[in-house]
Amino acid sequence: MLDKANEDVVPGSPAWWMQQPARGERAGGRGRPPVSFEKIIATALEAVDEVGPQAFNMRMLAERLKSGTATLYRHVASKDEILVHVVDRVLGEVEIDPLRLAKLPWQKACVAGATASFKMLSAHPKIIPLLVAHIPLGANGLQSRERWLSLLVANGFSPELAARAYVTMANYVVGFAAQQHPRDTEVSAHASDLKRFFSALDKSQFPHTVKLAGQLAGISIQQQFIFGLELIIAGLDLLRGKQASA
Repeated sequence: MLDKANEDVVPGSPAWWMQQPARGERAGGRGRPPVSFEKIIATALEAVDEVGPQAFNMRMLAERLKSGTATLYRHVASKDEILVHVVDRVLGEVEIDPLRLAKLPWQKACVAGATASFKMLSAHPKIIPLLVAHIPLGANGLQSRERWLSLLVANGFSPELAARAYVTMANYVVGFAAQQHPRDTEVSAHASDLKRFFSALDKSQFPHTVKLAGQLAGISIQQQFIFGLELIIAGLDLLRGKQASA
């Protein structure tokens, strides 16, 4: 089992990450084949995607790995540590081509990157509460943050504005993804029901809601996300221009 000296340090916190050792292969228990840390986290992600972080536990993970909990505790001290690494693994799944982004104007690069992140989170909705709980400080989280800060600074953002812009866009992506939306197969029925509800309201009390019932119900999740993101980017462009002329 890992050293207990750091038990009071919260997994996922800056202090916890600073104490993390380099990861390598560790031997399995007596009579069991070794289980790599990579495989442990990949299998944990599959489990969390299925049952959610609350129902997930170490025994469940050990069974899926056909191993024992003692083997897991040679790698981590707790379930919470597993979940922190699961979040960082998910962040590494964002599909971004750095070479393609480098050729785009910064505005389009931000839209492309934020959209890729939103797509990733949409594929792992049960991970989102874990991402909200801690600032991502693992290898993938750090690389992502560095990529976007570098993009903004290279395009004339001051250090302060670049930091604020990054945090704002990152929080927008996570916050939007955290909303509970209907599944793709239910979107059409949901929109139809919503339009019917708005249309049936009292016109004397809600004239504009009734008039715009079709528009309100017909905006897709993707359209809502892109519209809000473009508003943020347009505002950042104005701030960048004011900063340059100051």
